[in-house]
Amino acid sequence: TDKVQGQKNLHLCLKEGKMCNEPKHVREECQPFGHFYHTLYQQKLGSYSHKDAEPFQFLEVGFFNGNGYDMYRKFLPRGECHSIEISCLPHGDKNDGKTWNPKYQQYLDENLLHCGDANDVNYLMDVWTKEMKRPGAPPLKVVVDDGSHEAAHMAQSVLFWLPRIEPGGFLFVEDIQPSSVANAFTTQFLPQIMKDLHYCGDKDKPTEDEACFPTLVGMVQSIHCEMHICVIERSQAPAKELSLEESKLPTNGLDLKKCKSMLPGHW
Repeated sequence: TDKVQGQKNLHLCLKEGKMCNEPKHVREECQPFGHFYHTLYQQKLGSYSHKDAEPFQFLEVGFFNGNGYDMYRKFLPRGECHSIEISCLPHGDKNDGKTWNPKYQQYLDENLLHCGDANDVNYLMDVWTKEMKRPGAPPLKVVVDDGSHEAAHMAQSVLFWLPRIEPGGFLFVEDIQPSSVANAFTTQFLPQIMKDLHYCGDKDKPTEDEACFPTLVGMVQSIHCEMHICVIERSQAPAKELSLEESKLPTNGLDLKKCKSMLPGHW
């Protein structure tokens, strides 16, 4: 898939002028078609790819034509792999998974492909409570956001899914390369969750060091970013259920100035 084709296409682009997606870019790694996600995925998900791994749930946001989803099912043989896609709705894009992937109906019948808006918290709650959090279901360990690539949608994925991932799991956010629709994720959202990673608070002065995302405090073990992708590792704190309101992206989500502790004098 395009997730790992950057390495192969880099030489073709630079030496032969082939497979160049953005030749105008100054940084050479940004010019070829494809990404370089292989290193991060292998590092974080390598143990999940073993045939003797404990069963777990995996969720992809953004099925599209299913190439990525098919790859995950092969790479993660012990995973119960779910995917959410908006374009497979009746009013969706004509060039969606219904015509692109021969296993489209199979995935629907298996109740693993869920057709709806991954930015709609009400819909996410339905998928989670009715299709995934079933009695006896394996634990949710991995979520990958590869949907609209819009900052607000990516941030909403983090707010909703991270608390529900079991300890030690991972949430990946792809395609955070510089663009008008994605930039706020790296410039506004990431600095706040990074601040909360180091949050301690002050019992004597509780308003001096407020958490930007209170529902995520203590849930993040680490944040690891490589070019155009970040992964948030879950801490050992137990997964928790949040209300609909608590699961929504707060007003400061893409505006760090609205988080008091991000302002000068509160660092």
